[in-house]
Amino acid sequence: MNDLNQPASAVARLISDRTQHIPVHNASLSTVRRRASQRRSRRRASVGAVGFALLGGAVGVTQLRSDPTTKIVTSTDPLEIPDSLTVPPSTVVQVTATNPASEKTQLPGDELKLNSTGLAVVALQERLKELAFDPGPSDGYFGFSTRQAVWAFEKLVLGTPAAKATGRVTNEMWQIMQDPIAIAPRRLKHQTYGERPTHVEIYLDKQVLIVFTDDKPVLITHISSGSNEVWCELITYSIDNYGEQLPEPRTADECGEARTPGGVFNFYVRYEGHQLGSLGEMWNPVYFNYGIAVYGEDSVPLTPESHGGIAIPMFIAEYFPTLVENNDRVYVWDGVKEPEEYTSEEKKP
Repeated sequence: MNDLNQPASAVARLISDRTQHIPVHNASLSTVRRRASQRRSRRRASVGAVGFALLGGAVGVTQLRSDPTTKIVTSTDPLEIPDSLTVPPSTVVQVTATNPASEKTQLPGDELKLNSTGLAVVALQERLKELAFDPGPSDGYFGFSTRQAVWAFEKLVLGTPAAKATGRVTNEMWQIMQDPIAIAPRRLKHQTYGERPTHVEIYLDKQVLIVFTDDKPVLITHISSGSNEVWCELITYSIDNYGEQLPEPRTADECGEARTPGGVFNFYVRYEGHQLGSLGEMWNPVYFNYGIAVYGEDSVPLTPESHGGIAIPMFIAEYFPTLVENNDRVYVWDGVKEPEEYTSEEKKP
């Protein structure tokens, strides 16, 4: 057996990762985009190097800025996407236990969990990155970002119910993580709108979002979607229910149902920085269904608690807009019906 506390290669990886991690504090959007592009290239090279067939916190510490917002670009209205009458079959995650036990490492203790440190945590963080889960920097510290990545792995790969994810890595789980894991999209590139290379799949029952490019996962993240509860709040917002910026902020008593509908959509408008939408505060939102967007949140809970939007960890929201373009297709599964089975009326928030 290999001893995770011994190999010098792990130390070298730790030093290398610290120089490669994308800092987001006080960085401009252009800088974040450039670094995110470099990050994606490194990730794809890493996946190729290990030869896996991927077919597929500190909670965000970035401060919300109150400086003027910038509208980047808009495209077609999401409601104009035609409904499809053909429902392709869904594909599941495949784990193949082919690595001999003699080639696997063992954890130095019973488990890795929040506040664990050491080279075993570095190895965990590196493996999560190889599989497209983002645990933050490979710094050997098991913080909130790493825990959220473990949540996503538990829910997507192990099939753990969303509310029961532990965020702990047992030795049994670590053995599974070292086996070849194939993460396939439920909709292939040729099935997407205009055969665009990138699309997003959101699984509400698992509380997981995946960005696929050329049918391979480039990002898998934990999310928090609508709680399905009725809410009433005094809200000040600068973006209306269609994702369009208002001439000036508006304050009103608003009530609504915190629902994230299933269906097929596309990204159509995005904004930089801190935004006040009709569903609440958001960071770098990318809209796909009226006022529903994928956006950054300081704290993304284990259970669905948003007003209907798709909250992702703040540090991931810093570069998420660089992974997708307007008109990229978004499929939302709610665990009840296939996305294509929803009518335009049912897809409205």
